[in-house]
Amino acid sequence: MKPFSPLYFIKQNKARCAVLIGMIFLSFAVYLAGLYIMNVGTSFEDFGTEFYKSAVFLQLKARDEASMEGYEAAKEAVSEKDGVRLLELGWNNSVTVESIMGFTVGYQQVTFLSIEDFKMFCRLSGVECDFTKLGSKSVIMSERLAKNLGVTVGDVLTPEEYSGLLEPFTLDAVTGQSTYTAYYISEGAQVGNHLILNEELGSEEFADYLEQLQEQYPVKIHGKDEDLAEIDRTFSFLPRIYILVLILVAVIMAVTVNAVFVGVYQGRSFEFAVYRAIGMGKRKITGKIIGELLWMEGIALAAGGIIFFLGLYLLNNLCLYPKGKYLEYYNGVALFGFVLCNVIILIPLMITRCRQMHKADICAY
Repeated sequence: MKPFSPLYFIKQNKARCAVLIGMIFLSFAVYLAGLYIMNVGTSFEDFGTEFYKSAVFLQLKARDEASMEGYEAAKEAVSEKDGVRLLELGWNNSVTVESIMGFTVGYQQVTFLSIEDFKMFCRLSGVECDFTKLGSKSVIMSERLAKNLGVTVGDVLTPEEYSGLLEPFTLDAVTGQSTYTAYYISEGAQVGNHLILNEELGSEEFADYLEQLQEQYPVKIHGKDEDLAEIDRTFSFLPRIYILVLILVAVIMAVTVNAVFVGVYQGRSFEFAVYRAIGMGKRKITGKIIGELLWMEGIALAAGGIIFFLGLYLLNNLCLYPKGKYLEYYNGVALFGFVLCNVIILIPLMITRCRQMHKADICAY
């Protein structure tokens, strides 16, 4: 291997470079923090994407007489439309989820008036469920939600334990859905709340129909877009807080890493003085230094990535999944923060080390 090769220094100084690579690896903590902070918002987005595959809510916009008449007209129009199905819903029941950050959050949950209505919803939305034990006052939960609440099939959930319930329900089935979902079966229709199911229409045709329906009648159509907009309004502060915190952390890490590299490269002043004495230009010296730093960064990302995601996999499967919680392996905001952190560390490091070695002079020795 050529002495001028960026890998030469790394090969000859494995122990020292391992320490430096370890310091760069710490930037994965920024990515983990992003996954942690963005977890709640991501969970809501996943729920909206999964739940609204083929269903939207038709809801009363106001309680005045004109709105009531418009709502009844909209119901009649939907009932006569080929390719869609209208389901009347019961009064809202809900349970809350303990988030990974320790506070409780609520998700959209649906009360059906009959088992037949719930079966129709499952058929059209692709939810797989065992219907054999279902009856009036049944609740059906995703496995993740049941684990989060610490309940199993046969357990009774009461309003005394869960303030969002209007009456006791028995957990009679668990679905394999990956989000926090719950469905209830109870008599007693709620005025102004129906579910429109897409039975035969294409996704674009269904979206166009809903838009026309909302234009023609004074009703509220609540689907995925509305949920995602609400999520964005509710959790928009999280990315901002995360970016501010990561910049502060990245600056601290950049100063720390740079201080360590100062000593490393100070000890190599004679080496670079020799390079300059034999005619190596500043461009080649710069290329060598940047190459060394990029190789260390690459090794840190490769080895650190394997260690990090293996650790995250074990954390999820051994600690979080059994409690109905989880950390996503990918989040766009967390990835942006991770990249930004590495840029904040690397760019000043490259500039300062190049300047430092450009000043190396053989006459000083």
